[in-house]
Amino acid sequence: IEAALKTEGWMDAPDLTFLAEQARKHTGIAEVGSWMGRSTRALADNTIGIVHCVDTWRGSGLEHEPWLKGKSPEWLFEQFSKNTKACNNLRIFRMTSLEGAQRLKDMNQTLDMVFIDASHDYENVKADILAWKPLLKQGGMFCGHDYQDCWPEVIKAVHELLTGVKIVQGGSIWYTEE
Repeated sequence: IEAALKTEGWMDAPDLTFLAEQARKHTGIAEVGSWMGRSTRALADNTIGIVHCVDTWRGSGLEHEPWLKGKSPEWLFEQFSKNTKACNNLRIFRMTSLEGAQRLKDMNQTLDMVFIDASHDYENVKADILAWKPLLKQGGMFCGHDYQDCWPEVIKAVHELLTGVKIVQGGSIWYTEE
């Protein structure tokens, strides 16, 4: 996770380590919400497969406004591209989560791991879970970030829609194995 740790972002080492460990076991991975590529590097650097990165690279409204204020509309995508230029196993889908889920469904893409870290409000987390879970093949890893008290709407949506949820020890990733 060395390259991931050098990339700007909010994800801590326990979560990056978990993603890297899971990526070693999976080859069709979707990352919903890639920001500047910190978690992308943990995934891409540790899988022999493909990581499908789905993001608008515009941020999520008020949630990201402080970080993007005064920057060009392309700034975030440029940062992501710079941070992931060494990764030749990425497929970029510059679109919303729901558009990305539909695109991968239309492509008959097989996914054995889905990682959700897009918008953190209840309605969007719920929509992401409902859109992406059907794309996961049986026995796959379904997971997401920001399962913590400061994001109560993430916790609410996860528990409302999923059973058997586990949390990464020392981290804030939730996961189920379908």
